[in-house]
Amino acid sequence: MSVFIDRKFLLQISPKLPKFVQKKDDLYNFRCPLCGDSSTNKTKARGYIFRKSNNYFYKCHNCHVCISFYNFLDKVDPELLKEYQLERYKENDTSRHIKAPALEEFKAPRPVFKKAFPIPSIDSLPEDHYAKAYVNSRKIPGDFHKTLYFAEDFKRFVDEMQIQKDGLQENDPRLVIPFYDKDKNLIAFQGRALGTSKLRYITVKVEDDNNKVFGIDRIDEEKKIYVVEGPIDSLFIENCVATADANLPSITRVYDKSKVVLIFDNEPRNKDIVKKMEESIEEHYQIVIWPEMMEEYKDINEMILNGFTTEEIQDIIDNNTFVNLRAKMEFIRWKKV
Repeated sequence: MSVFIDRKFLLQISPKLPKFVQKKDDLYNFRCPLCGDSSTNKTKARGYIFRKSNNYFYKCHNCHVCISFYNFLDKVDPELLKEYQLERYKENDTSRHIKAPALEEFKAPRPVFKKAFPIPSIDSLPEDHYAKAYVNSRKIPGDFHKTLYFAEDFKRFVDEMQIQKDGLQENDPRLVIPFYDKDKNLIAFQGRALGTSKLRYITVKVEDDNNKVFGIDRIDEEKKIYVVEGPIDSLFIENCVATADANLPSITRVYDKSKVVLIFDNEPRNKDIVKKMEESIEEHYQIVIWPEMMEEYKDINEMILNGFTTEEIQDIIDNNTFVNLRAKMEFIRWKKV
């Protein structure tokens, strides 16, 4: 019966919780009353009440607090807590009369791969499924099909993960690409549109302070580490990670500059990429300057789709990696803006 008491008192206090909404059975979302959530974006709501066994718990994805509903009520409405204690006493449940450990002793477990994804993997889908057909059309190696997923409704999937992400559309099917740290903890995931959405890629962090880097769990740090923008591109290169944006130098939050080779997309007319490459050369990064023979292909996956093997691309990369003065000379030849 304790969960019914928790629900009763949660609904009593809900008028005090900004942007309070019920997401589904035993899952409620609102702005965190403990940290205030975002001070610059009043639409942010990253506090969640959720059910575990026969009790409610509170978790904030901004301040990372994870506490029992008893402790949550104690901090938000101490007067109402007295009534709550009485109700629990009547139920002959003394477990809530003892305060839970201090906040710092509570650590919300990071999502576990198998439990965190309530959606099917690509390799489990029928051969004629459109998501699997898309993955096959990109020539993604079969070994990775079990590590990629399909969400029929990406917004619903994000909600089920108890993560606040604004601007998501309903009924938006996407290929889901999970990001893990070196201990196989989920840190982020990217959704690639498979429907009519104009936003091709959406990247969602599990925690705001996570490094948004794909492929960390597959890296041998004793070897040279290649860095690309797109997670799909990284699947064709050995010991390769992806930053999920054009800011490749951000990889130094994870790895030392001396260990990495930056491989920007082959877009010499893209002003943003040209600027980032020029800055990277000035900062003495090892960087790939694509040769003239590759000028019609904008990224690694496009090279694969046009008949190049992974071995050929790897060889082109290694033979066209430059630093300092030589990098500047090759960069001047390559850029078209």
